Amino acid sequence: MFKLDAHGASSLVEISAGLTTFFAMVYVLTVNPIIVSQAGLPVGALFTATALGVILATLIMAFLANLPFAVAPGMGLNAFFVVIVTQMGFSWPQALTAVLISGLAFVVLSISPLREKVLKEVPKSLQHGVCAGIGVMIAYIGLKNSGLVILNAETGPGLGDVTSGPALLVLIGLAVTGLLLALKFRFAILIGIIITTIVGIPMGVTDTSKISGGFVSPPPAFGEIFLKFDFSILASLNFWSVVLTLLFMEVVDGLAGFLGLFGVMGADGDRYRHKMGKAFIADSMGVAVGSCLGLSPNTTYAESGAGVASGGRTGLTALVVAVCFFLSLFISPLFMMVPFSAVAPALVMVGLLMNESLTKISFKDPSEVFPAFVVMILIGLTWRVSDGLAVGWLIYVFMKVVSRKTKELNATVWVVGAIFALKMIFSSLGGH
Repeated sequence: MFKLDAHGASSLVEISAGLTTFFAMVYVLTVNPIIVSQAGLPVGALFTATALGVILATLIMAFLANLPFAVAPGMGLNAFFVVIVTQMGFSWPQALTAVLISGLAFVVLSISPLREKVLKEVPKSLQHGVCAGIGVMIAYIGLKNSGLVILNAETGPGLGDVTSGPALLVLIGLAVTGLLLALKFRFAILIGIIITTIVGIPMGVTDTSKISGGFVSPPPAFGEIFLKFDFSILASLNFWSVVLTLLFMEVVDGLAGFLGLFGVMGADGDRYRHKMGKAFIADSMGVAVGSCLGLSPNTTYAESGAGVASGGRTGLTALVVAVCFFLSLFISPLFMMVPFSAVAPALVMVGLLMNESLTKISFKDPSEVFPAFVVMILIGLTWRVSDGLAVGWLIYVFMKVVSRKTKELNATVWVVGAIFALKMIFSSLGGH
């Protein structure tokens, strides 16, 4: 079904990669409901909807595109969903309607001939910059959310207390995972997560109380947010501006995510890049399906890079992720016991592997390497993939023009650059 032999893959490696990706992104079951509930939706229903959204969207990716990518509610996209409700005056059913329509428009765009043209003409250096930037972002998220890096209002980022607690566990996890990688252990990242979780038990970081009541717990009902659309808002111009904004964010986030993940594949990336078209279709269908469940837009998760770095190459990896999220609906205490400090080392290692992409850029050509570097820094420091790509893209166009290399600028670069420029102008005038 997944043509493992044709892809040079093995079932054992694919399963291990799927487990690695799952543990790297299982936090979405906790974080997404908390964020989206600020728009007025119930947390319990959002937990179940989030799990189901990941399952369905990831299965679409697995069977339609046969790629090892997991799909889940995007963190930046869910924050914008809250903004639509809390700051723009829309109800959450109206916001879900906007997600649905933007998802359907995304599907139409994904199956159109325009898709292939755009994908082929995106500058390679910017693709590598996005890959590296997402790598920095993932590593920083791992270090910050685990407590190894802390933020001080006056001095900025600093080192956490490495003498005890979560920060110390991260250092232990980095040492364990790094040792396994140095020994070229095939399942280094996954085994690193498991060992670090076990080490965290006597340290008091791994919370075993989460399984004190047993491993099994029934999922909360989510009927109160299922198919709760409000189409009475279709006559509003403001509503359609929200739809267009969502569509733009979905397309750019999807493009940036795919470029990054294909970059993680290293030499295999070019062999798999032709599948990006189907990946876009799967991604767009995930947005529409998620809206029916009561979710903000789904997107392909950068944390999929953990599984890709572990050797995942086919849809079997994504299938394993979907199965794990299905099990998490009923045995969530077991999965939620894994502390973020045990996942952080895996994210750091993924960040390292993703930055290998920079070696493919010619440092002798400033008009190529400088925009890519800007993209990497902005994505890594701001966590805004689409904004980082937008700024880097405009700098790329500017540098090609002033260095009299306009022949290297194709139609896609000019059109997308104009769109990015309009987006930045719109944002500066108070848009979202």
